[in-house]
Amino acid sequence: MDSTPLPSSANVCAVVVAYYPDEEFEARLQAILPQVARLVVVDNSLEAAPPSLKLRTAWGDRLHYMGNCANRGVAAALNQGLEYALQQGLPWLLTLDQDTQCYPDMVGILGSAYESSQPRPAVVGSNYFDPLNLRLKVPTDDEAESLEQKTVITSGSLVNACVARLVNGFRDDYFIDQLDHEFCLRVRAHGYRVVISRRPAMAHSVGRPGGARLPFLGLLPNHPPVRKYYIARNTLVTVAEYWRKEPAWCLRRLTRLVLGLVEMALLEDHRFTKVRAFWGGVMDGLRRRMGPCRRESLTHFHETTL
Repeated sequence: MDSTPLPSSANVCAVVVAYYPDEEFEARLQAILPQVARLVVVDNSLEAAPPSLKLRTAWGDRLHYMGNCANRGVAAALNQGLEYALQQGLPWLLTLDQDTQCYPDMVGILGSAYESSQPRPAVVGSNYFDPLNLRLKVPTDDEAESLEQKTVITSGSLVNACVARLVNGFRDDYFIDQLDHEFCLRVRAHGYRVVISRRPAMAHSVGRPGGARLPFLGLLPNHPPVRKYYIARNTLVTVAEYWRKEPAWCLRRLTRLVLGLVEMALLEDHRFTKVRAFWGGVMDGLRRRMGPCRRESLTHFHETTL
């Protein structure tokens, strides 16, 4: 029987990965701080920018700041948060993006989804409202608290910290993009479940505003060229490693990747640069050239939101 305690405000450590956060960042931190035992901000900005003294004074040691003064990537930052949670003896890690707006009852919703699931899941993702598409990730028209999933996104995922350590955490060499999907597939390969809450727990959008709007698909994510590189590269590597265990999921991801290339080439701004970045990611994925992007033509496209 699983001895992991039920998630609550007394045993959850939240980790927020930051990279030049906007002016509303601290207000978003205020929404999650009362719900967790500890909140870790891992800042990948090149210059340290810790939360205000007022915020740190109000929350004391419940708010912990780690300034990397270098962009180490999302996976490495999440692993820093995971290590901190384990050091503090906290069994749950809540992973968040810097632009996610957490609902006041987020941890309670995720705890209910976990408690109602049998066997107990190792990852509980958050259903979310997408302000760009004006729709929920999964429908709420079911009495069940949770829904089985192959993978869930990083932001809003409640992760069993001991299981995360058992499967060796998040893959640093992915740097950014697809690391959430790979992590969930690896958790499943070890025999654990992944679910998503039925009740919405946050507001979150994938990508930036400005993407193309298509019938039935809604507003597509808009990413800069370097992100196109990582998406192509890391998707191919994930598919190559999991196609035997998760063939249906891998087929869907490849189909989505091809459709994304067509949409990018026909509808997006800076299409030539993005297509070139995409093919660079394909080539590096086939060569297993991982880690931060080392293609000079792309390195000047810096992400300012994660």
